[in-house]
Amino acid sequence: MMNLFKLGFRNIGRNRRRTIINASTICCAVLVIILFDVLIEGQWIDVVDNYVKMGLGHVKIHKEGYDRESERLPLNMLIDNSDEIAGGILSLKEIKGVYPRLISGGIISFMSKQSPLVLNGVDILRESKIGFITEKNVDGDIPRNGEYRILLGKKLATLLNLSTGDIVFIYSRTSYGTHNVIDLEVSGIYSVGFSDYESRNAFVPRDILQEFLGTSGVSEITIMLKEHTRVDIVRDTVENIFADYRIEIFPYYHFLPEIKEIMAMQKGSMAFIRMILLLIALFGILNIMMISAWERKKEIGTMRAIGYSRYQITRIFVYEGFWIGVIGSLMGCIIAFGAGILLENVGIPIPEGALVGMNIPMSTHIFGKMLFIFFIRGFFLGVITSVISSIPASLRAAFLPVMKALREY
Repeated sequence: MMNLFKLGFRNIGRNRRRTIINASTICCAVLVIILFDVLIEGQWIDVVDNYVKMGLGHVKIHKEGYDRESERLPLNMLIDNSDEIAGGILSLKEIKGVYPRLISGGIISFMSKQSPLVLNGVDILRESKIGFITEKNVDGDIPRNGEYRILLGKKLATLLNLSTGDIVFIYSRTSYGTHNVIDLEVSGIYSVGFSDYESRNAFVPRDILQEFLGTSGVSEITIMLKEHTRVDIVRDTVENIFADYRIEIFPYYHFLPEIKEIMAMQKGSMAFIRMILLLIALFGILNIMMISAWERKKEIGTMRAIGYSRYQITRIFVYEGFWIGVIGSLMGCIIAFGAGILLENVGIPIPEGALVGMNIPMSTHIFGKMLFIFFIRGFFLGVITSVISSIPASLRAAFLPVMKALREY
């Protein structure tokens, strides 16, 4: 077997042009497959990361029953002992930050214009460490605790023709069920490249919103982790620590069922694309291997005449296909690794106009994310495709009539 294996390897150097064409075909297929995987993985990491930074967090804590009523933003299901819970969570080594939030619906009014919005009562300066809304993407100032000021999204500010320094009126229902109004100065206008989010979400210092709504509680406690892979472990740990508290604890993916569906659809699409690319490569190599078997009829007849069996002839061609697959797949992996480094560090810019109207928070750059499994899968798919494409040619060579093959040339 080893002699046939070596013979198959030596044969790929006999017609270098044919070998280069076959190996390049596999290389291109493997390269495209890996880069597609790298880009899609990076895209979804970016989308999930943006959702997490937008207030979803890696783990979220609610009062018992709040999640079922969360769409109406109830103020009668608030966490009253948020400082105690946050203090207990911060002692865990996996924790990057804990952020209590009070969330309520309201209406913003400026001159003759009005618009519904979601009021987020947060410590905005503290949450700016998350990296979603920072001083870099805010035109103006970030309001501090105790300041009667509000931070608005660029889309909402454009709709209402607002500028920093303008005074707006906020209408909302308090925790007692009464109506209340407060006037706030627009301290700044933030832009995150996601117009749907910018048109609906405004940020107010938590203590000011608590005073306005007549409550000392918070709607949720958002937990940010150092490593997103520790989500389930942290959730289980927090559940054990606060088992006697009437709270509910959810991982981030609990709130993203539609994203999971889209990801599943995209994975299905990727499987189809892989199949198409590999089929193109398979038929390309198959055609060249069949020509190779036809051109080597005299050689095959001679080998059969000196005692090589049909099975051995078949194996020699299959080994040739194997070595071509190894060389082509290895080349594809090496090139994909270099391109993957560029995608991870430089990315692909997307015009902001292309993101308008999208309901998924994508950044203006798509960065790749390389995983070892992408290269392993691409390599083996390339080798398997090359081997499969060599089988018809090997069978054709093995069953050539000996005397007919010897009479060639």
